[in-house]
Amino acid sequence: MPEPSSNDHSNSNLYLRLQQSQLVRANIQNISQFLNTGLSPETLDICVKLLEAGVHPQSLSEAVIQIRNEMAALNNGQPGE
Repeated sequence: MPEPSSNDHSNSNLYLRLQQSQLVRANIQNISQFLNTGLSPETLDICVKLLEAGVHPQSLSEAVIQIRNEMAALNNGQPGE
């Protein structure tokens, strides 16, 4: 029986990491829905990537809240603060 090449091993590792990533992503989305954050899957993905890149969690949450408040003000026809 032939030995698997290093490329096959690399591809299987990549596949396993992708599966794990999708599972983690689905769990994060479930938690977000349970907590009623109102974040879309795309927004959640962006937040996770920012956190992985080293953005401080409190700063990120404050930015999300500020953006939401400004969007609400725009939608209500009020100037943002």
